[in-house]
Amino acid sequence: MAAAASVFLRRLALPAASKSSQQQLRLTSNVGFWSSLVPPSSSHSSPNIGVSTLRGSSRGMATMSAGDALAQLASAHPHQEIIRYEHKNVKWTLKHVNYYSDALACGLVDAGLQPGDVMLSWLPMHFAEQHILQFACSKAGFILYHLDPNPERAKSNPEAAKAALAKALELTKANVLFTQEAGNDVNYVNLTTGVIPEIRIFDFAEGMPFFTPRYPHLRFPVHTGYSIVDKEGMFAYKHFLLPSNNLDSLLRGTGCKALDGKTPLFGELVLGKDGIPVETGKVLTNEDVFEAKLWPEFNSILSREYKEIPGVGVVF
Repeated sequence: MAAAASVFLRRLALPAASKSSQQQLRLTSNVGFWSSLVPPSSSHSSPNIGVSTLRGSSRGMATMSAGDALAQLASAHPHQEIIRYEHKNVKWTLKHVNYYSDALACGLVDAGLQPGDVMLSWLPMHFAEQHILQFACSKAGFILYHLDPNPERAKSNPEAAKAALAKALELTKANVLFTQEAGNDVNYVNLTTGVIPEIRIFDFAEGMPFFTPRYPHLRFPVHTGYSIVDKEGMFAYKHFLLPSNNLDSLLRGTGCKALDGKTPLFGELVLGKDGIPVETGKVLTNEDVFEAKLWPEFNSILSREYKEIPGVGVVF
């Protein structure tokens, strides 16, 4: 039951709430989004607010971020199965997706990252880790760029793969890089180390901030592997999962403004004929990403459409 673009994640701009009620208000004040994704027959009714009052309001309309929309859906339909990964036969409900993406957002913000910071993903698009990252970026206000890991090129021409990664890091000024450990007979950690040699000598266990003069904006090179052995200079994806359930307070601590559907979410990378990035393109908002259907799993989850994902890859 796909949502119409004209009612994507729309909510009424209501008067400021007290701190104690802000989170509840954030999850229940959306009428357009709720009516577009939750059928009238659902046992979970919409908020007890008079529809005539809502329709008659002269206040302007704002839009809800995808992360907030996911939280609302997970609250209303926590046990609805929404996605299955054939690799390891992992099946998640809406509650699972919201839980993991919220935990990742909390971990990244707790590590000192702020809304507006840039994430560069070098992960395959079918990875669960990629889908969780998409929602985490929406929840925390990060801008996500994606570079195709292209295993065939990485196997046949590793220097070209490294050149593409190096240029993507330079152009996006990414604060965090996400890469798989290995896949399709390609060791992506080795390729990453070839681009960022400081990884070889750095150890996050020492508690010092990561630094490379080649990419001074980069704070965390992250891998999806299970072990940190021989990867001490990279941060494990799973170690960023912080299920503290206090994202709102963490975001308030950064002093950021409220996140909504107009918050930037996805940055385009423009590639040359050789597959190497040449420039950054437009930065799209939460609303733009949904309406353009750029991320199929992102849209299917928000539309409550069950989907099965083929392919081999890491699933937490």
